[in-house]
Amino acid sequence: MDFRTLRYFVTIVEQGSMKRAADALYVAQPALSQQVKKLEDELGVKLLSRSVRGVVPTEAGRELLARARLILDQVADARQAIQAGSRDPRGSVVLGLPASISAVLSVPLVVRMQEALPKVALRVVEGTSGYVLDWLRSGQLDLGILHGVQRDAGIATTPLFSEELFLVESASRRRRRRAVRFAELADMDLILPGRHHGLRAMLDRVALEHGVALAPKVEIDAFVQMKTLARLGIGNTVLSRAAVADEVARGELHAVPITQPRLERRMVLARAGSRPVSNAVRATAELLLACVSGFDGQYWSMAAEAAQVADL
Repeated sequence: MDFRTLRYFVTIVEQGSMKRAADALYVAQPALSQQVKKLEDELGVKLLSRSVRGVVPTEAGRELLARARLILDQVADARQAIQAGSRDPRGSVVLGLPASISAVLSVPLVVRMQEALPKVALRVVEGTSGYVLDWLRSGQLDLGILHGVQRDAGIATTPLFSEELFLVESASRRRRRRAVRFAELADMDLILPGRHHGLRAMLDRVALEHGVALAPKVEIDAFVQMKTLARLGIGNTVLSRAAVADEVARGELHAVPITQPRLERRMVLARAGSRPVSNAVRATAELLLACVSGFDGQYWSMAAEAAQVADL
């Protein structure tokens, strides 16, 4: 039993004649009769009977007719919804962002979504890169931005951009540093997230590679509080330019380049490989790429592969 056979059966009953149904369907009458016979053989019941008025359904035929009409209507509705969705994306999309990225990206993205995709309901959730990865694995997110260091067989990623990390200190410091060597961080009062955090893991890895011992004065995973403590002069932290853009603009914090080595992390757009990509998700990803590209050269450097986001 398939959709074509059901459509043939419904048309025969509605036309009340094999000949009229064959004409309506542009199918040869013998072929149509053969399809009905195959259907009757498959179900093991007689579906049609001939009378002086033409072809009429049996009791079993009337039962099949009602169900066949329902099935065909649902298929037609699904086709219309899918075709409409491809032209005019609609539905819901959940996007996970690290707080430092969300600080500059969330508002522009939401504003553009309202204008370009008014029928797509966007929900943005913030968390560390590790949490965003966990949420993707569990199916709670459609899309997420992650530090590129994560590798997961179930997660599909597309490079987005690279961002430099800076030493962030209070702007009230009398002598502002022009740059600082990575090794100098060992002698500073540092405010860093815990060891499970992606940023801390990166710093610890670089420290190990260069024989530097980092001993934070304060460990705190809260992004906003890290900046507040640095502003108060409790210590220095390490963050991206995007993470402290507002505070630097207000003259509250100072971002100092780190050298030997220069610290840079790569960010990717990620999704669960097994999760279907709806038109709403694809359209949101393309708009997200446009927003990210708008900050190219200001907060980060776009990856050449970022254009592949459209191929999700």
